[in-house]
Amino acid sequence: MKAPNASSGGATRVCGRRARRLGQARRRGARSGRVAASWRLYLLALLGLAPSVWGATTGPITLYADHVQGVASGQWTASGDVEVLYGDRRLYADEVHYRQDEDEIVATGHVRMVSPGLVTAAPKAIVHVQANQGIVLQPRYLLEAQHGHGHARQGEELGKGRYRLNEACYTTCDGKVPAWQLWSSQLDLNQNDDYVTTRDTTLNVFGLPVFWLPYLSFPLKRHSGFLAPTFGSSTVNGLTLGIPYYFNIAPNLDDTLTVLGFTKRGVMLQNQFRYLEPSYSGRLNLDLLPADRLTHNTIWAVSWQHQQDLGDGFSLSANINRVSYRNFLSDFGGTTGFGSSFLGGIGNAPYLTSAAGVYYGNAHLHAGAVLQSYQELAPGGVAPYSQLPYLYANGYWRLGNRGYFDWRSNFNYFYASAGPIGERLDLTPTIGWRFSRAWGFLDPKARLYYSYYQIQRNPPYSRAISRTLPALSLKGGLNFIRYDGDDGVTLLQPIFKYLYIPLRAQNDIPLFDTSLPFPNYDTIFTDNSLFSGSDRINAANQIVYGLQGSHQSATGRQIWQAAIGQIRYFNRQQIDLAGNIVPQNPQSDYFLQGEYSPMPDLYLLGSGQARSGWQRLERADFRAQWLPGAGKVLNLDYRYTRHYVNQAGVSAAWPLFRQWRVLGSYQYDVSNHKPLEELVGIGYDGGCWAAQLMVYHQILLGGQTNNAVYLEIVLRGLTSVGNASNGLLNQYVPGASMEF
Repeated sequence: MKAPNASSGGATRVCGRRARRLGQARRRGARSGRVAASWRLYLLALLGLAPSVWGATTGPITLYADHVQGVASGQWTASGDVEVLYGDRRLYADEVHYRQDEDEIVATGHVRMVSPGLVTAAPKAIVHVQANQGIVLQPRYLLEAQHGHGHARQGEELGKGRYRLNEACYTTCDGKVPAWQLWSSQLDLNQNDDYVTTRDTTLNVFGLPVFWLPYLSFPLKRHSGFLAPTFGSSTVNGLTLGIPYYFNIAPNLDDTLTVLGFTKRGVMLQNQFRYLEPSYSGRLNLDLLPADRLTHNTIWAVSWQHQQDLGDGFSLSANINRVSYRNFLSDFGGTTGFGSSFLGGIGNAPYLTSAAGVYYGNAHLHAGAVLQSYQELAPGGVAPYSQLPYLYANGYWRLGNRGYFDWRSNFNYFYASAGPIGERLDLTPTIGWRFSRAWGFLDPKARLYYSYYQIQRNPPYSRAISRTLPALSLKGGLNFIRYDGDDGVTLLQPIFKYLYIPLRAQNDIPLFDTSLPFPNYDTIFTDNSLFSGSDRINAANQIVYGLQGSHQSATGRQIWQAAIGQIRYFNRQQIDLAGNIVPQNPQSDYFLQGEYSPMPDLYLLGSGQARSGWQRLERADFRAQWLPGAGKVLNLDYRYTRHYVNQAGVSAAWPLFRQWRVLGSYQYDVSNHKPLEELVGIGYDGGCWAAQLMVYHQILLGGQTNNAVYLEIVLRGLTSVGNASNGLLNQYVPGASMEF
């Protein structure tokens, strides 16, 4: 098949439909009834007469052909299904003429040349074997690994692995009119360093020229060089344009330097350095915005993550994050290396956490030495105490067949710019015994809570404080199992826990890391269920009882599970967060949780907290999620906490037709009658190219709003342009993905 001439005029220039057989090597089996075997032996001996030409650099030559003429004259002609194998290359043609004095092969008629990673088809080719040079007329080519292909007016091999194509096109798309293609007056392919360089290049989209570049280079594999620009828009920053440059330092080291321009803020320098070794890896992000037009200050941010295996059970970890002003995440979280991993998501992190530590672990013991600090971001908020250091050692050992010993210990030095600071030592040994049978279990245990404080800046607290509280508990449960044959298995488990901890006023102890958590069904079975942290230990003379159950189908799929529980208090006094002794109700609220999956692709999840007399609902969380197929998800959410949260939301992602996808998220504040977050996106996947557009609106901490546009265009095999926006999807459309 003759390739279209790239230089011909009159018609729209296209790379053309890639020949299906271009990347397929011809089958060569035993040629029964032909003279191939005898010719092969004869020509191998013949070609051995010129070892300086054929054997010095290319090794043995193998020739298959139906007919060969002139073998004794220094030149010969082979015709009829010719195949020449030399080195790591193969050449196929209708006719091949060889001149020994010129070291030249001239192949004509259905020529195909196969070299590592590259297949070329042409009507005629001239090859100089020893020099690894040649000329190919009107070639069509295929880069197999990258699926890149095209054609040219003329191709030239400059040396081993180096090619030049004149008046050439390149694309990774198939079809008569590719979705995108590059047209260049000159295209250089260097397989030695896996780079393509073009000159006088026009980018055509569906046959129409849309962009011209005097020079363009792009890697076929990872290489140093400019990456595709990024651009976007937001209310705070205005239009955004980023120019990244990638440094391929080593196979395990790289660095990306990006110049980001914001029409409302100025120019930011952003650098990301990554490293990977067998025993450690990490990433360092640095951001600098001199002379910010909004704050009139220099803005900076640093983020460093490091993980290292030190051997013999030891490891090291660091996660350091710091910004120069509190609105950095809300203003730049979508455009810098600071992603949505922070608490609250992009723009809504109340504080940043930094921690670094050395850890040890084996089958029985886990220990660590950690430095941990916080940077407050929310207006009017207070960040947690820094812990400089936090030391811990925890262990677990079996005692006989059913006994066990559990050890928890930690030492903290708490620091803050205001208020009391000081040291705390916590020791919590536990001894227990667990009896388990098919019908149920019993788990009695005895625990001791010991804490010792050395307080600085201590008024109104004493300099030295100690607290010792014992805890006794008995936990048990029964298993009721019903086998329903083809309908599966149902488990019903009543469970209880009796707990005793003596009452002690603790208003003489400062609050360092303790707060009131939102309790749930699982936490009411813990000893210190009223508080998170060790500065307060609740009193207890109580019994916790609950009922939990589940049902599995005959195939093992869980159809439903549910649980309800409550605490009955025999003690009528308790301590509050301030450590004062206060009255206590005879029972707690009810705590509920459940999951139901009537179909394999439909999930209903809920949890709640209701007053003991069922007078009112204190807290509720509900989600209905439908996942009917690949790329399809629909979520309905409702979140309620009395006096705090009353929000509803819907989010979805859905394919339209075969290649289009849409998604959206809408979160609404029911109490204040206003939207909180709105996200709308559309994506298209054309195989060799893809694009996605997202428009986003968010209310930030402090009441500010931010509107942003995320656009990404991917030309597979060439580049991507825009902002990668998948981080938003994981947070605001659970279960959705627009990965291309």
